[in-house]
Amino acid sequence: MNMIDSPSDSASNSVPRQCVVALPERIKGGRLSELLERVPYLSEQVLQVAYDQARHEVRFTHADTDDARLSQAVHELVDVLLTARILAQKEERSNLEQQPTPSLDHSFSADVFSGRVGLAAMDALDRAICEIAERNGAGLRRYPSVYQAKTMQCCGYHKNFPQNVFGVTRIPHDYSVIRQIRDSDSIDIDPSLFVSDGAYLQPCICYHCYEEWRGAKIENALLSSAGRCFRHEIRWKLDDFRRNEFTMREIAFVGDAEWVELRRLGIMQEVWDLFCDLGLGGRIVTARDPFFHYDDMMTKGAVQLMADAKYELEFVTTDQRASSIASFNNCQDSLTAKFDITGPDGDKDRHSGCVAFGLDRWCTSLFTRHGTDHNAWPKTLRRFLS
Repeated sequence: MNMIDSPSDSASNSVPRQCVVALPERIKGGRLSELLERVPYLSEQVLQVAYDQARHEVRFTHADTDDARLSQAVHELVDVLLTARILAQKEERSNLEQQPTPSLDHSFSADVFSGRVGLAAMDALDRAICEIAERNGAGLRRYPSVYQAKTMQCCGYHKNFPQNVFGVTRIPHDYSVIRQIRDSDSIDIDPSLFVSDGAYLQPCICYHCYEEWRGAKIENALLSSAGRCFRHEIRWKLDDFRRNEFTMREIAFVGDAEWVELRRLGIMQEVWDLFCDLGLGGRIVTARDPFFHYDDMMTKGAVQLMADAKYELEFVTTDQRASSIASFNNCQDSLTAKFDITGPDGDKDRHSGCVAFGLDRWCTSLFTRHGTDHNAWPKTLRRFLS
């Protein structure tokens, strides 16, 4: 049986139950992977997902009291996947055969990320990536950690990926509310007392760049910024590579269609060279964004794969676990149109792209391959140490 993660603790006081769904023969390969990835999002009460290859069944443990509801949701997902065009990933490049593979990955404590070694590694890796950004003419920026409502309404991230977002709430400046909190015997604040302004913790960086470019006439432009990002991940799938809070650097760029694609591929090559120089093993593959809605998965996601509009750089461990640590995206005119970004003469022909780096994941990859002693890190990185 192939187990897909496991919970660290129960999500509910209910006794865990198991639901078993027999799968049609056509649910295999990409469809099966998609199914196993999506089942945890059917309910926060799902605690564990497993695939029984011998029986061709999906089994999931949950703390929900309504077995029938969850079973029906899985069957609906299966029906969607049976009609979806699931395109196979294409491998753009790989160094797994050329890179010397260690017999065993290094182990390390999670505490390393918040200490001197983790801070030094994060800073050095960011400097190396900033060098690529500046070599391509990017201006460096520092933005807030919050997206205002108008930005999210314009980009539509919260509609495409609602499963990821964290909203920002506040306690109103109202004496009666403040007094109610003060006089309450509870150690918590009643959730009903919070109000929302429609703001969100940023799940990525690049929309700040688009906000800066909003309404502008641009020949071509590049911006780069780093910051803390926040995504609501499945609780029991969190690990060193997948976090609710993480550091991301992005390089965003706007120009005509040909310029944007050449810039994307050029930066991708430079990042690949850095990846190889760091002695990391992995590959670049075609990918698509994790659209939550089934119709988006079948349309927008399929278009991304067919057009090679998204590539991901995957670090691969010695036991063949792959984790994406960077992405290279051609957004075509989807965002320039929304933010009214035009050419120098006002022509609506601008395209855009972005390259995103999960800096925590780069650190994890570095520590996994080379350990936490900076003397053992490649010279390519050591020259960026403060």
